[in-house]
Amino acid sequence: MGSLSQPPFSRVAIVGLGLIGGSVALAVKRRWPAVSVTAVDRASVIDVALETRIIDDGTDQLGGIAGAGLVMLAAPVLQNVAVLRSLPAHVEAAVVTDVGSTKRTIVEAAASLPPGLVFIGGHPLAGAAAGGVEAARPDLFDDRPWLLTPTPSVPEESLTPLSDFVSGLRAVPQLIEPEQHDRLLAYLSHLPQLAVTALMHVVGAHAGEHGLGLAGRGLRDTTRLASSPASPWRDIVLTNGDHIGSAIDELIAALQELKTCTDAASAPALERMFVSAARWKGVLEHS
Repeated sequence: MGSLSQPPFSRVAIVGLGLIGGSVALAVKRRWPAVSVTAVDRASVIDVALETRIIDDGTDQLGGIAGAGLVMLAAPVLQNVAVLRSLPAHVEAAVVTDVGSTKRTIVEAAASLPPGLVFIGGHPLAGAAAGGVEAARPDLFDDRPWLLTPTPSVPEESLTPLSDFVSGLRAVPQLIEPEQHDRLLAYLSHLPQLAVTALMHVVGAHAGEHGLGLAGRGLRDTTRLASSPASPWRDIVLTNGDHIGSAIDELIAALQELKTCTDAASAPALERMFVSAARWKGVLEHS
């Protein structure tokens, strides 16, 4: 690891200025005020970011990021892949990373980049209930894992400054292979979102407005993720369908087991699942 007293990159470009991209910009300014932060997004988003001093410069054209030492792709997954393929026309040399929730597709696309563009996949495990640059905050990544997925061909002289950059944002960099990342996140993130979405869909369709008015805290707490927009999840499902499918199959199998627990003879099976769930919830809360 290098020293964090000096910024690993003097100029950072962020493509996609939503919650994550905006929070990265704010965290950079908190740690290294002199670092220049440029963003690429729609003109209306750039205007807000400039007015609130989240960034130093902004544009709706990729050509505006030429000269950045670090290019961070912070749009939805498949948009990041499209931007990645367009980068060589605008940037000759840089470390390139992303913040997407799946890694295999973009790592595969990065294999065709010219030697001057070194791609290292990234995924900060942080978020908030609200999205958009207006919800950005500098402490979003504090003490949170930030997964990095370098391939064997990535040189240490590129990985070290990116890892130092992540540490400078007060996140905790961790290395993981792209395949392992996608398999793990299918269970840690993708399955919970899809399961809660399906749960709220079924409950709402059956209970209706009047019935939902009778719901207690249990349903409200359990379905917090049901307010998530569909747009980023389309790309996640498209790029991690195999692992998500396996995770859904396992959840269906568990629900089918619970479905058969309808008499005294099946009580031990019901209890075992509740005990297992409580144990793993305890691990989760203390991790």
